[in-house]
Amino acid sequence: MSKYKSINILSEELSKLNIPHNDELKELVLLLDLLEKVNPCNQEYELVGNNLIFSYSLKINLFNFRNLFPLKANVQIIGLPVSVCLSGYFGDDSVIENVIKNRKGLKVLLNGDSPFKGGGKTLSTFIFENRFSDFKGYLNDLRSPYRRRVNKALRQRDKLIIRILPRHEFTQEHYNLYLSIMNRTENPLETLPIEFFQQYDAELYEFNDKETNKTIGFIQLKELGNKLYFLFGGFNKEDIENYDIYYNMLLKIIETGIEKCVKEIEFGQTADESKLKIGCKEKYKYLYIHHSNPLLNFFIQLLVPMFTYGTYKTQHHVFKHINEDLI
Repeated sequence: MSKYKSINILSEELSKLNIPHNDELKELVLLLDLLEKVNPCNQEYELVGNNLIFSYSLKINLFNFRNLFPLKANVQIIGLPVSVCLSGYFGDDSVIENVIKNRKGLKVLLNGDSPFKGGGKTLSTFIFENRFSDFKGYLNDLRSPYRRRVNKALRQRDKLIIRILPRHEFTQEHYNLYLSIMNRTENPLETLPIEFFQQYDAELYEFNDKETNKTIGFIQLKELGNKLYFLFGGFNKEDIENYDIYYNMLLKIIETGIEKCVKEIEFGQTADESKLKIGCKEKYKYLYIHHSNPLLNFFIQLLVPMFTYGTYKTQHHVFKHINEDLI
């Protein structure tokens, strides 16, 4: 068992290990290296055999994803110090669970890919399985109620110019759009600094008003292997009606993924209804909570159902030629 405070020191060890998803790990090393600089929060990395665990410290509302009374506590989070849907570990679930149980204090594992004994569900993520050769094919395969909604948004796109935004052109104006979303988010885990968007090796797309050239919104995307990740975006609430901006952002992500010929687009968590209505599937994500104090842990386990996030109940049959099931 080895613990590291620097991802660069750990990366030398990773090259010697037989851990699956090496491409994903290499990208995570670059991401975590940047986050150590721009979002330091006592990051720690632990190797147990071929099992790898990422964690950081934060004071959070334990009922972060539920509309309940606030209960703030200092927590060791097993996860990535950035609000994406990737899990914070690689390896065998039983080994990961034992490591968590042996740590002191309160620990919360977020975004697990499989359920832990006594755990619960956290926010689901939403996956778009790309089987289209062009955007027109996607539009043609939508059933009529969903195609009408998409076409309504695309008519609003006529007011916009969408362009690739070089990272060095990401300004405070763009960042304020990201902050606008964070200010509307109840109990966000963390707010990234502007340097993250200016330095992380990802694609930025800017949405500008065609007449005034005012920046209406932006999205940040990352292509990794055969998958495209929607990381972050920004827009003002008042522009939803004028430009249908959020729907147009989602549709641009689909269009971009189809153009890049990726197999999947990872849309991330939240906004479940909108993402399902454009053709995504819900993928469950899991949490696990443990306290080293046996008495406190006993009561925490009784409260786990209150931490658990409910899944979306309505099933949408978006496409004409596909059998849609949960992932």
